Amino acid sequence: MPNQSSAEYSDEYSFTEFSSQPFYRKVNSRLVDMSGVFDQHKIIDLGCGTGGITKLILDRLTGTKETVIYAVDHSASALRSAVEELGGRKEAAIRFVHAEVQNLASSVNEQVDAVIYCNSIHYVNDKVALLNQIRERLRPGGILAFNTSFFDGSHPPESHDFYRRWMMRSLRTLRKDHGLFPDKNADKTGARRQLTPEEYKELLEAAGFEIVRAENHVVGVPETGFYHISGFRDWIEGVMPGVPLGKGRDALQKSLKQVFKEMELETVPRVWLGVTAKRAK
Repeated sequence: MPNQSSAEYSDEYSFTEFSSQPFYRKVNSRLVDMSGVFDQHKIIDLGCGTGGITKLILDRLTGTKETVIYAVDHSASALRSAVEELGGRKEAAIRFVHAEVQNLASSVNEQVDAVIYCNSIHYVNDKVALLNQIRERLRPGGILAFNTSFFDGSHPPESHDFYRRWMMRSLRTLRKDHGLFPDKNADKTGARRQLTPEEYKELLEAAGFEIVRAENHVVGVPETGFYHISGFRDWIEGVMPGVPLGKGRDALQKSLKQVFKEMELETVPRVWLGVTAKRAK
């Protein structure tokens, strides 16, 4: 889950609707399978949000009598939803931890076998510090598995025309319907520099990890996926800085429907980077 600092998951511009999409669950299921956590006894679900990834982990565990999952998230409302969803599960002990991911070393006090971190690492500015904390919390040989759809290479060439048309149509709609323009001088969430897969590899190796597997996985994102991401605060602020959230969302979603129809699209390809690495001994 994204690490939202300005909004709780209960607000209407949260990531929750997007994260419930079937294609997104499949993406994260793929990562959990890559992680090989099936028989691990201590696991951290970092940035757990409302518990979607925690559930995927639970569904795959075998021999879980002594397994503990630390579900860590900064959002109190997200954790409350996770407790409501998963509090009755008996496959393993779940310890819900209210903390920023950047404070992992102080919020979980023991070494674990695996850390799963889904589609959020791109939000962290100081990735070196975070990777060092993750390494500290992993036992020697322990596994870190993460994925991201925001990296240098996430947009395959065949998707470029879609994004160009969608953004141009959205800007025209914003101007026509609301008389507004994005503020180029506003703080732009989406302006963070996106790393290449090779840069992620270098960061991991510098932090004391060995790459086990890295893959670029092409996913067809349907219209509903883009519709719901257009209602997410960080996406709106990234592509329409300075625009009121409701008006930005409306322009994006209205234009999206038109572009999908005009281009006769069913899905648009997007690439997810998935990585598993182990702590060097």
